[in-house]
Amino acid sequence: MVCKCCGFAFASDIPDQSALNRLYQDAENHVHQELAPGLARIHDEFYAFIRQHADLMPNTRILDIGSGMGHFLSRFSQAGFHQLTGIEPSKVAARLGREVYDLEIRNETVDSFTPSLPFGLITLCGVLEHIADLRTSVGRINTLLESEAYLFIAVPDATSFGSLPPKEGFLEFALEHINFFTPTSLDNLLRQGGFEKIRVESQYNDFYGNSYLLALYKKAPIAALDTAIEPDLLAANSLRQYIEHSRRRQLPIANIMAQLANSGEPLIVWGAGSLTSRLLCDTRLGEANIVAVIDRNQALQGRQLLGFPIHGPEALNNYPGTTVLIASTTYASEIAGKLTGEFSWTGKIVTLIDETN
Repeated sequence: MVCKCCGFAFASDIPDQSALNRLYQDAENHVHQELAPGLARIHDEFYAFIRQHADLMPNTRILDIGSGMGHFLSRFSQAGFHQLTGIEPSKVAARLGREVYDLEIRNETVDSFTPSLPFGLITLCGVLEHIADLRTSVGRINTLLESEAYLFIAVPDATSFGSLPPKEGFLEFALEHINFFTPTSLDNLLRQGGFEKIRVESQYNDFYGNSYLLALYKKAPIAALDTAIEPDLLAANSLRQYIEHSRRRQLPIANIMAQLANSGEPLIVWGAGSLTSRLLCDTRLGEANIVAVIDRNQALQGRQLLGFPIHGPEALNNYPGTTVLIASTTYASEIAGKLTGEFSWTGKIVTLIDETN
């Protein structure tokens, strides 16, 4: 949906914030103990942006909201910052952050978190697009900061969605993404929340094949800010173009899924993420003779994806010679290499790379 008054783009008919908080408390699909090199590179770029535009001291108190298990927050620890705190609704992620990085990651949300002292920098990497009650959350974040302290935000850049054919169709419409920001809509939100802009830029990353807005703001008295709403004139057309690009991407993939369904051949699906969910719902993959779903994420193993049990890669040994569908674009080459190298796979391997690049 796009607001007729201000142009802000968002997903409609979503649960309230309390329901989303409960969802993320139990979510483990984003908990990756081994950080992919591409993600590490993105974190380095975020960190470099902050250091370039924010004046920080080694004793600056830093809070990372939605910190996961602390991959990004650990970047500050490596650089010598020592007053670091993370808050994360997932109990598993918070525990792993303490165990792996020795970071103080509290199992809390913005609503429940009450620190003893305010912070000099708050970071939100890939978080704001998940929050239902934006005004309340931004207002709460403001109260957690010292006067003239910094706020760093990284969110997908909605103005870039329709500019190029996506690496994976509809990837930006992941189920958890409910807000779609442009520089204008992000600035509207933050100025009304008591922040003045220091720097906002769009940065492309080849890991996901998309662009992120990197934004640095500073806390300021609302009375000193021009809080008038500037209409967002770009989001609607960008999303329309993105939907059209994604539909074209989906057509050859839908044909592959139909072939797999028609053949009746036993099929292993490697990947239990959002792409597999979309394929099961929007193509004929659900009609295929699926014998196993594989994922390396230990937090997902033992669970189910739309009725299909999720196993670790070792389960491949039970299905020698079976056709494997690699339901991933980001990790497709790596998974294919693992199949042919570690498992000496003799069965057919079906990838989506050619159809999505």
